[in-house]
Amino acid sequence: MKIFIYLLALFSLSTAHANNIIVNGTRFIYSENSAEITIQMTNTGNYPSLAQVWLDEGNPEKLPEEISTPFIISPPIARVDAGNGQSLRIKKAVDKNIVATDRESMWWLNILDIPSVDKNSVTDNSAVLNLAIRSRFKFFWRPSGLGDRQNAENKIKIIANQRDITLVNPTPFFITVADIVTSSGHGLINEGVMVAPKSRTTINAKQQVSQGESVVLQAISDYGGIVEHKTTIN
Repeated sequence: MKIFIYLLALFSLSTAHANNIIVNGTRFIYSENSAEITIQMTNTGNYPSLAQVWLDEGNPEKLPEEISTPFIISPPIARVDAGNGQSLRIKKAVDKNIVATDRESMWWLNILDIPSVDKNSVTDNSAVLNLAIRSRFKFFWRPSGLGDRQNAENKIKIIANQRDITLVNPTPFFITVADIVTSSGHGLINEGVMVAPKSRTTINAKQQVSQGESVVLQAISDYGGIVEHKTTIN
């Protein structure tokens, strides 16, 4: 999940409320076999918030009105009262196709939380600082016929060349590697890296590793948790 902060108005500081909207996941997977996917938003704050929701293909600078995706979001804008929830429904448009059928595709789900102003704390001579929090979540489209996603991390191949590590993903699924841990307990990568389906990516390791060395690959599951797989450096 990625978070951006937007400054809606800045005068003299009187009051600020932000980051009230939470959702029921850190990543979302839409299976082709499902008619739609439902995402639950909850306002944990003390004031109503306005939530704007859209998908993008990876460019966070593009405005929602500049983006076209094969999905329909309902509702795209919703008021969420304090302590209440709002369900989002995302459905694939019947008149739009997703090109890749032999692997997953990925978009980013954006939720812009625009908090309301507490009128009781605003006077004629005061102004308000209102912060809108934009959160981005990975949103995967999973075509039918890809097989079981469980244990896909076990198929990742790790190739070492001095301090360069190449991660090879032969599966049709996106796999996020959180870390690679040596037998001495040291992590080899600085931050998590996502390897696209049927592709490879090379990263710089914190220390040199050797072929034949045993390591534990830590990856992110469909549910956002860490799964581990013992493997050997190639």
